[in-house]
Amino acid sequence: MKQKMARYEMHKYWGKKPSKQLLELIEKYSTLGDVVLDPFAGYGVFVCEAYLNGRNAIGSDLNPAATYIQEQLLNSTVNIRQFEAVIVSLLEKTKKYETEWYTGKCPLCGADAKVISTLRSKVGIPLKMKIKCSCQKTAIECVMPADAAGNLIKDEADEKIKNHPSRDLIRNGRISALDNMTTDNLFPIRALVCHIALFEEIELIDNIHIKNLAKLAFTSNLANCSKLVPPIKSRGEMEPGAWMTGFYIGETFIENNVFHYFNNRVSKIISGKLDFFNENSKIDSLPKKGKVENISDFDSFTRGYLIDNQDSKNLKYPDNSIDYIFTDPPYGDTVPYFEQSTIWNTWLNNTVDYENEVVISDSKLRTKNTENYAADITKCIKEIWRVLKPNKYFSITFHSLSGEEWYALMHACLECGFTMFDIELLKQKTFAPRQLNRKVTIKGDLLITLIKPATKPILKFLDEQETKALVLSEFEKMFAIEKRSTNDLFVHILKVLFSEHAIFAKINFIDVLTDNFILDENGFWDRKLT
Repeated sequence: MKQKMARYEMHKYWGKKPSKQLLELIEKYSTLGDVVLDPFAGYGVFVCEAYLNGRNAIGSDLNPAATYIQEQLLNSTVNIRQFEAVIVSLLEKTKKYETEWYTGKCPLCGADAKVISTLRSKVGIPLKMKIKCSCQKTAIECVMPADAAGNLIKDEADEKIKNHPSRDLIRNGRISALDNMTTDNLFPIRALVCHIALFEEIELIDNIHIKNLAKLAFTSNLANCSKLVPPIKSRGEMEPGAWMTGFYIGETFIENNVFHYFNNRVSKIISGKLDFFNENSKIDSLPKKGKVENISDFDSFTRGYLIDNQDSKNLKYPDNSIDYIFTDPPYGDTVPYFEQSTIWNTWLNNTVDYENEVVISDSKLRTKNTENYAADITKCIKEIWRVLKPNKYFSITFHSLSGEEWYALMHACLECGFTMFDIELLKQKTFAPRQLNRKVTIKGDLLITLIKPATKPILKFLDEQETKALVLSEFEKMFAIEKRSTNDLFVHILKVLFSEHAIFAKINFIDVLTDNFILDENGFWDRKLT
């Protein structure tokens, strides 16, 4: 779902939850001055909302690209007017590269004009271009003349590439990271040359806060000007789509002007930071402490934030030190975050701890299968239990409810001793492709809020037969009233399992449904006809 707040549109990162819903959770389960934590913080929406609303907020993520984004999001020391001036100077210094590489002839008046984007074939042959000329208010789309296309191909072949950040991609066919593929392979030569020129100037910036914000704009723009932008052919050959997950390069791609689109990203970052500054100045109930280095630096009379690059299986916080925890953990193999972030971590020169990532990866080079994921997510839940204060709340969102990753997650919560307080379906305007394409899956993310009781409940252990019997019995009770959606059934059975503190056997609830009930064309389950 698209975020409406400009501060959450400064960079591409997956899995951003709606800020309004997160704020509702923060206000419901914590109070001013509380210490709150998101151990899989990603972009940092939860952390930012918590800090802006009077909490001491901790955002932790093992992906250094994520913690980098969080640092820039929450930084209140950067001077935006100075940032704008530095960017103007930077683009002036690199103007010769834009003139050399992105100038074409206007098909209407014949004058030199700026090339905004170029449609290229998979092997790099320029086919069409979109240019901006003073003779027209809107961009002009035209076929690229054969001589211009030939000159571009020759210039790219003759170019000597300067030293620059580059890394191998981890072989993973699921995300189109193929053998001997590097981050360089994701860019046309022209785009690579211009990125290098831009990055060299960014590295020369003296002010570290301005430099970091410029790098945020630079990294958020990388995919925009790569081979990863597909055309939406139903709208036109040069209508750009969005970079999704993976490194798939289609039969044609749209190569965007590095400097033009970098400037666009700068505008988004300026809007985002001004939005953040505006919100940060509103709260007057608690003085701002700002960034701290350790959890011990927090107090209940001020609000601050802490950004940590930590392994969620081994948190460095004291026992019973956190007042509220929210997290949106990796959904198994939905997004291999670290592999996907290679394009950013490479240019940021980040060291990435792939070994400790909590994920399921299809890469044969990594030991990140379902069993590893189950063991890792269990360790994470145990750490969450350890650091959370008694009688405090832990909210978790999750989608994959029929696979082993869900089984591991729920088992860990039950085994630790969490009891359920609330469960609901997060509202979404759009769904992930796998949710749309599977008729019997959950549509949307479940939001489960648990309590850490002062005394652990006595657990009930069910074998496979007992688990199936319980599930069937509960489903039958629901169907006796009316037909039910997959969502309704899962919410109900989760409530039952947690209310009975039942450690259930590893069964696939979807299989139980399909074996014993029928799904109608509207997506509702009912008893089979006799």
